[in-house]
Amino acid sequence: MRITLEMSKGAFIVAKKVFLEQKTRTEGKVEINRSTGMNEGSAQAFITIFLAMMSGEAYKRAFNNETNKFLLENIRREFGEKYFHNALNAAQKHVDYYATLGKGNLSGLQSIINEMRLSCVVS
Repeated sequence: MRITLEMSKGAFIVAKKVFLEQKTRTEGKVEINRSTGMNEGSAQAFITIFLAMMSGEAYKRAFNNETNKFLLENIRREFGEKYFHNALNAAQKHVDYYATLGKGNLSGLQSIINEMRLSCVVS
């Protein structure tokens, strides 16, 4: 099933609750599934990716570029520059990891990262 932007918007609300320790990961994935229709595996991956972005850690699962851009923009808007930089670093680590798999590259995500890094320098 394709993850839509509407699903991502709903999942973001819940993932923030997990980050703020208002919900467990399990509670979060169930709520995302119930409120957005995203399957629980994808919901769990969404939470994992969001938490990795917030801490600047590499992650292995991938989402579409629309969801990636949404996450980066909203982390910046709602959590500020520190977490935004963490998220950019995590996304870059993901692109670098993916390149080692021999399945091609994530040029779309790399373009988003590059564009957003430029906005940091210009702002």
